Amino acid sequence: MRNRSLSKTDETKEVIINNDGQSFSCLLTDISSSGISVTSDHFVPTYKEIEVVMEIDGKKVAMKGSVRWSIDPGTAGVKKGKLGILIMAPPPAFLAYVETWGKNNRK
Repeated sequence: MRNRSLSKTDETKEVIINNDGQSFSCLLTDISSSGISVTSDHFVPTYKEIEVVMEIDGKKVAMKGSVRWSIDPGTAGVKKGKLGILIMAPPPAFLAYVETWGKNNRK
């Protein structure tokens, strides 16, 4: 996500993470064609494969993801944890959402 021409999102778009049979809600904080970052009350270790579900154009889109970086919500001074998630084989609906979002959020 270097050399970003897009500003980070202030959206409160919900993202659902499914990890080892448990589901939890996160908030989207950044997005690119290769992945997303979210805030979360849950810790997921790096390189863990997870399922990511986002609502795009009124439809739930499930995607396979891999956690690339993680900030533990239990860390001193951190109110919420954060996850950087690589979207593996992003589906067309996700890529179209990123493109549309980008047009609306150029610096």
